[in-house]
Amino acid sequence: MTTRVLLAEEHQIVRQGLKALLEREADLEVVGEAGNGPAAVRLAHDLAPDLVLLDLALPDLQIGESIGQILAASPQAKILALSIYGDRRFVVNVLKSGATGYLLKDCAFEELIQAIRTVGEHKTFISSGISSIVIQDYIEALRASETLFRTIFEGAPLGIALVDKEGRILESNSSLQGMLGYSQEELLNQEFPIFTVPEDASRCRDLFQTLVDGKTDRCQVEIKYVQKNDRVVSGRLTVSPFKGTKAEDRFAICMVEDITEQKQADRNIRTYQEQLRSVASELSLTEERERRRLATDLHDHVGQILALAQIKLGAIRESASSTSLVEPMDEIRRLIEQTIQYTRSLTFELSPPILYDLGFEAAVEWLAELMQDQHGVAIRVQADRSSKPLDDELRVLLFQTVRELLLNVIKHANARHIKVMLARENSTLQVKMEDDGLGQGVSSEFPIDGPFGFGFFSIRERLRYLGGHLNVESEPGWGTRVTLGVPLKY
Repeated sequence: MTTRVLLAEEHQIVRQGLKALLEREADLEVVGEAGNGPAAVRLAHDLAPDLVLLDLALPDLQIGESIGQILAASPQAKILALSIYGDRRFVVNVLKSGATGYLLKDCAFEELIQAIRTVGEHKTFISSGISSIVIQDYIEALRASETLFRTIFEGAPLGIALVDKEGRILESNSSLQGMLGYSQEELLNQEFPIFTVPEDASRCRDLFQTLVDGKTDRCQVEIKYVQKNDRVVSGRLTVSPFKGTKAEDRFAICMVEDITEQKQADRNIRTYQEQLRSVASELSLTEERERRRLATDLHDHVGQILALAQIKLGAIRESASSTSLVEPMDEIRRLIEQTIQYTRSLTFELSPPILYDLGFEAAVEWLAELMQDQHGVAIRVQADRSSKPLDDELRVLLFQTVRELLLNVIKHANARHIKVMLARENSTLQVKMEDDGLGQGVSSEFPIDGPFGFGFFSIRERLRYLGGHLNVESEPGWGTRVTLGVPLKY
């Protein structure tokens, strides 16, 4: 197979010498010559050579930038740098810029063919006169890198272990030793999963095998591991392979974060959330019980007293001997009638008897008619009339929720039409409410701020406590759709 070479050298006499040397080899072909940097970039693009022999002293050549441009123009090309400079830092920077080899000019005629062969095998070539300098620099860099790694490895607050392909621990840091309660010697050559509880051990081995098989480049899992004193704690294990390591060397790095306190905090938060939902639900029920007590008192006492007063006043009117008393008595009777009507209306608004006597659907229909008369908004209720058994707690919460949502729409959405749909879906009661109002930019994970936010949040938390859910879909100018779902009770 022929290697196509682009010669980029300032001096024509040197180019001729290099060309003559290359043309002695049957598998090498000079496809172009350039005398400055821009010409080298242009020819690399046009000719797509396999190798560019690049004189770093070319006119108009910015070394790092030009090497990048040549590789961008001809990505498959290898660059063999040619220079008179043997400074270690200069050589290293040229190689870092993308050159695959570095050839000193005074060694060119002796080492050129060897350099091209080496680069063609995807290896790096460095002239013998400077190779020891570069190697020393590489060794120093490795030492610095190892020192940095050791500093991070030993000082990290996370537990870290280096493991082989069988998952055996080769090294561990002091943080991991402290987490597990074992010394460096006790951890050495132990399989990491043996420190986890049995139900997590097989899962860890399966995930590690996917890493060994190359099916994933990283795995993370929450596990429970057992300390030397048999105390079980929670941890988050992350395993990543070392890149470019030999099979017999360290294969992967395992990092363990102790999340025992975090897990306990999460459990505490969930407990507090359940307690708050319970308090919110109990507050709603307490409020409803008080409303019902007041409504009952109004009906059974105030309402009855007013009705009795009206009856007795009517009897007095009939037996009055003076006609001058008839008109004032009629006025008083009208005032009592208005008070009775107001009391009856207040009784229904506080706690509508229809909710307990006729059920949730009938109460929603009554509420829709009442709000439509009071606010002038068209409210239509559509129910499928299927059986929807609800206990008092759910019935009260749902009715309060529908009333609250209707009031929110009327006050804030500027809607003209509202549709409420009640339907049974398997063992769930679905309540859907749609309006043609202004809408807002909210989703099911709505924020607490804004005119609707806290109300939605409060409703959602109360429903969650009872096993229900709330979903809100709304866009500015497209109205709002709210869906409630609660489990039916039998």
